[in-house]
Amino acid sequence: MRLTPLLVPVLIATALSTMLAACKPVAVSEADQSYATAESVAAVDASEAPLAYAEPTLNPKSASTATCLEEKGQLEADKLVQRCRAVSPATHPPCNVQNPCPMIEDEIRRSCALYDPDEQKPTECTG
Repeated sequence: MRLTPLLVPVLIATALSTMLAACKPVAVSEADQSYATAESVAAVDASEAPLAYAEPTLNPKSASTATCLEEKGQLEADKLVQRCRAVSPATHPPCNVQNPCPMIEDEIRRSCALYDPDEQKPTECTG
């Protein structure tokens, strides 16, 4: 079957209009749109929302550039790192003796703050 030169542009136009028609947004009902309006978001009391993470308390002016290993020595740095790894949910937590001690301590505080008040925290959170 050979297409005539006049029929080719018509077929292309038809195919394009069919594809573009499929890209039109679907109508959304009012009920579906009402789930997150500006008013509903503003109405949420911040005290009821769970705390996602604890704000870092590291003071840049007092932060040491020394590694925890240099600052505390092998034994104490290893203890801090083990404590950090026991509580941190991060896939690559900053629990490493080559990081500054305040960074490791902040990760421990942040991780322990993720527990609900009625949840029992690991002993590493109190150490």
